[in-house]
Amino acid sequence: MNTGLKPVWAGRNMRLDPFRLPQVVSYATRDDYGDVTFTIDQRGAVIRRTLEMSGVPAIIALPANAFRGVAARAMEDPDGNVTVTLELLHNDPMLSVPLLVADDLDDVAADWRAWADAYRLPMLLIEADGVARTLEESLGAAIKALPPQDRRKGRVSTMRRPRFLARRRAGDLGLRLVIGGQEIISRE
Repeated sequence: MNTGLKPVWAGRNMRLDPFRLPQVVSYATRDDYGDVTFTIDQRGAVIRRTLEMSGVPAIIALPANAFRGVAARAMEDPDGNVTVTLELLHNDPMLSVPLLVADDLDDVAADWRAWADAYRLPMLLIEADGVARTLEESLGAAIKALPPQDRRKGRVSTMRRPRFLARRRAGDLGLRLVIGGQEIISRE
């Protein structure tokens, strides 16, 4: 059940609500570069961190489409407890944004779907080999949708009319009514 390496920020439970944006979250990294702060809003994320090589503080603004998707990762500790994380997955792992760390699996799927819908990103699953795949790729035919069923049999019409108008015939009356006259109110 261990899917990839455990991220630095997955040490304790946390949850960001996808329906209450903007939100700010901060966590302490395990190296000498200090804290990393994320600000998440409807448009994307702003990351404040110290760069590894130079030690210079940097602010990086990432739009939502810069992320590959909303990724779920399941990790099992030696005691058999399962921890699930959700993150906005970026190609650079240092720019991935944590969204949820939970031991309780009840609301993870709902949050996963809500974050994917909020940012219009695909739902990804990080598998044991560390590769993030979409649900269709990882679960295969188990979630494939069936093709849509045909409409009910009967009259197939490309120009459908509402049911209450179907009883009436469309077309001209054949008679054209012209009304003419003079104004009977004097405006002088």
